[in-house]
Amino acid sequence: MNWSVIQESIKQKFLAHQKKFMLLFCLLVGFGIYKYFIQSTNSHDEEKTVEVISVKKSRIRQTADFIGTIKSSQQTTLVAKTKGILNIQAKPGQFMQKGGLIAKIDNKDVEHNYDILKEAEEVARLQFERATKLHKSGVLSKHAVEEKKSVLLEYRKKLSDAKISLEELKIHAPFDGVVGLFKFREGSQVNSGDVIVVFYNPHSLIVDFDVPLSVAKQVEDGRQVFISGKKYKLTHIQKMLDEETHMCPAYVEIKCADCIVGTTVDVSLVVKELQSVIVIPYEAIFLREGNPFVYVVKENKAILTPVELGIRQKNSIAILSGLEEGDQLIATRPDRLYPEASVKPI
Repeated sequence: MNWSVIQESIKQKFLAHQKKFMLLFCLLVGFGIYKYFIQSTNSHDEEKTVEVISVKKSRIRQTADFIGTIKSSQQTTLVAKTKGILNIQAKPGQFMQKGGLIAKIDNKDVEHNYDILKEAEEVARLQFERATKLHKSGVLSKHAVEEKKSVLLEYRKKLSDAKISLEELKIHAPFDGVVGLFKFREGSQVNSGDVIVVFYNPHSLIVDFDVPLSVAKQVEDGRQVFISGKKYKLTHIQKMLDEETHMCPAYVEIKCADCIVGTTVDVSLVVKELQSVIVIPYEAIFLREGNPFVYVVKENKAILTPVELGIRQKNSIAILSGLEEGDQLIATRPDRLYPEASVKPI
């Protein structure tokens, strides 16, 4: 077969199919234009069901949240004042009255020194009394009596110091309270300055927490604070940064029968509070060109409304201007709407 005849046949078939392909392509493009412009316009005109709320005034608080630690306002760390062997006299968790013996440090050198000085002071006292009688009899001079007196006073001073050292071996309750956990076991060797035990009053509790400078500038003593859901007043905030934490220490006195000293609790400090202000859900707000807007329903239309925002509390926010009481606010998914959209409020 002639090759030129074959090529001409193929060319004629291709041209015939090309017209069909072009027609199909034009139909598809036309259908796309219809879907995009015609149906989208019709869909804009469809009435959208929206959830609305009636705008009203209420109270809103802006809080700063922290983690606090429950402590006793009457709490002290008892330390060893000398070295020796620890002899525990009270049990952890035991209630002790002021002056009760919690523990003592066994130190044979201190105890032996006290016993020696006590005997020496007794001998010096007897010698002084004998010298005084001899002086009255004219047997001994006044100077000799003064020497005996001087020796007696010297031993009395040493005995007083030894007695103080002996008392320092004992660890007493400084006030009515509870014994904490001992840092050393019974019979352990301890040195001067070692922490022996924490002693506290469980009936006088505070929650201690640190506040950043930005918040500390806005609050004063007496400000409302919520601790584990209970309302209290801020007892004191220190208007000075702590050198270590670079925060302002604050604390709240609390009443809590079942609280455990040393545990942590949630603290919500009220920084600002507004009374009788319009409050709406935060999700009702959306931005356009960086400015806040909401949609208000009027005559079944979504009306684009600019608003001025106030303080925020979790999922709610205060509106300072732009809304009035009774306005029907579209509360959820405002981003799927457009100005003047037809809506059906529920």
